[in-house]
Amino acid sequence: MASGLELTFSILSKTQNEAAVAVLLNALDSTDRNVQAGALGAVLSHRSPTGHRELLRRWHALSKRWKKLASDSPGRLTSAIRDAVLSSDEQLHANGCDAAIVLREYDLIPALLTAAEDSSNPHADRSAETLLQLVSAMSAELAVPRDYRNRRNPHLVRARAAGAIEQSANRFDRHKRPEIVEAFLLVARRDNSAFKHILQHPHNKAYVTLVRLLSHSPRPGVMRLILDSLNDNRVPSVIYNILARRKDVSFVRHMLKRFASEIPINVRRNLKRIESFSWLCEDMNLLSALNGEEQRGAIQLAMASGMSRIQVFEVVEFIMQNGTVDGRREAANVLSDFRGDAANQTVIRALEDDDAAVRAVAVSQLRERGVRGAKTTLLGLVDSPDELVRDAARESLSEFTFDRLLASFGTLDDETRVETAKFVIRVDPLAVEGLREELQSPIRVRRIRAIQMADAMEVVAEIEPLMIALLSDQDHVIRASAAEALLRSPSAASRTALRDAILDRSDIVRDAAGQTLQAFAESELVSPSAPRPLPLDLSGSDLTSDSGEAIT
Repeated sequence: MASGLELTFSILSKTQNEAAVAVLLNALDSTDRNVQAGALGAVLSHRSPTGHRELLRRWHALSKRWKKLASDSPGRLTSAIRDAVLSSDEQLHANGCDAAIVLREYDLIPALLTAAEDSSNPHADRSAETLLQLVSAMSAELAVPRDYRNRRNPHLVRARAAGAIEQSANRFDRHKRPEIVEAFLLVARRDNSAFKHILQHPHNKAYVTLVRLLSHSPRPGVMRLILDSLNDNRVPSVIYNILARRKDVSFVRHMLKRFASEIPINVRRNLKRIESFSWLCEDMNLLSALNGEEQRGAIQLAMASGMSRIQVFEVVEFIMQNGTVDGRREAANVLSDFRGDAANQTVIRALEDDDAAVRAVAVSQLRERGVRGAKTTLLGLVDSPDELVRDAARESLSEFTFDRLLASFGTLDDETRVETAKFVIRVDPLAVEGLREELQSPIRVRRIRAIQMADAMEVVAEIEPLMIALLSDQDHVIRASAAEALLRSPSAASRTALRDAILDRSDIVRDAAGQTLQAFAESELVSPSAPRPLPLDLSGSDLTSDSGEAIT
C-alpha cells in the first residue's frame, strides 16, 4: 500500500493544475531526501513545460544520483533541453548541453548543429563540443550488441542523424567546425558518397581537416571507419598513407585486434599495398607491450602486408622471443612459411619454449626443414610427458608404422632393419600387438619374419611367452630361430625352455638352444654395467640446419 507521501506526489504529477508545479519545485528544495526524490520524479512525470524548464535551470546543482533518476525517464526533458541548447543564457545553455549528454538525447543533434554553425552564437563552441560528445556516445552504442532494455534503437537514431550531420559537414567552408567533420566520420559508413568525395578531392575545403582527423583522432568510431575502408575494392590512397603512418598506441591496438582473426581476401589484397608501418620501423619494442590478441594481429598484419620477407620475419622472430603465450603460438605457426638458416634456428630454439603448444608446433616442422639430426631428436620426444609434443613427434614420424615395416622388412639390409625397427617400436603404439598376431600366423614365412622383426625391434622379452611357444613349432627352422631370438630374454622361463630344446630332434634347434644357453652363462661371468644414456642436447650440433640460405 502506498504511503501518504507517495500518494501525494502521484496526485501532483497527474493534475493539470499549474499550481502543482510550484509545489513540486518548492519540494525540490526540501531538506528531506525522500521529499526531494519524490518531487523530482513527479516533475519528470508531469507534462508541464514550466516544470521541466525549471528543473533544467537547476541541473548544474543536481547530484549524480538525481541525474541518474532523470536518465531513467528518457524523452521527458527533450523539449526543455532543446530550448536550453538554443538559449542565449550562459548557465541554461551549459545545463542543456550537459543534460543532452547525460540523457543521451540524440534527437537534439540537429539543434546542436544549428547552434554550432551559427557564427553569431556566443555558445557555438560549446554546442559543437556537445555535438561531438553526443555523436561519440551514439557511435559507442552502435559498436556493441544492442541493449533491448532500452527501447530506443540506436541504428534508427543514427540513420536520422547521419543525414543532418552529413549536410552540415558539406557546409564546412562556411562554419569551419572540425567537431562537425569528426562527428560526420563517426556516423559515416565506408561507402558514404560524401566521405569518398572529400577523400578523392584534395581541393575540397574539408579535405585537410578530414585527413587530419583520420590521422590523429583517438575516437574508436573514426578508427573503425579507417579499417572498414580496407573492405572496398578501390581504397583511396590517403587511407593507405594513414595506415602506414599512424603510430599512436590506441590506434595500433585497435587495428591489431581487428586483424587478430582471419583477414578477408579483399582486405589482404589491399594490405599488400602497404610496405611499411611507422610504429614497427621506429620501435619494435612496442610488440612486447601488446597482449596476446594484439600480437596475433601484428603477425597477421605483417604477413598480409607488402613488407619485405626479411621485415616480416623480424616481427615473427621478435614475438617468438619476447611475446606472450598466444603471440608465440601464432609466431610458431607462421614460421612454416619461412625458409633459411635463421628460420631453422628459431624453430630449434622454440623446442625449449615454456609452452607445450609452441614446442609441439616446432617439433612438427623439424623434418620438413631438413634439420640435421631431426629424426633422432623426434625419436627422443615420442615419450615426452607433454601430450601435444608427444603427438607432434609421432605425427612427424608417422611413416614408421608396423604395417609399413612388415611390408618392406624383407627388402631391407640388416642395418636399415635395425634402424627402422628402433623407430617403429617407439612411434607405433600398436607395433607389439601386430607382432603378436604375426607370431601366431598359420603361415610359416610370416612366423619366421615376425621372429626376425621381434629381434630387430628388441621386444623379445616383452613377447617371451609367444617366443617360448615357438620352440614347440612343427617347423624346425622356426624352432631354431626362436631359440636364437631368446638370447634377448635371459629369464628363468626362457632358460628352462631352452634346456628342453637341447633335446629337440633337430640338430640346428639343439645347436641354437645350446649356443643361447652358453651365451647366458658367459654373460653371467662378465656383466659390465650398462652405460647411462646421455640427456638430449637440443643446443648441440646434432640438431642444426644443413643450409645457410637466406630467409624466404
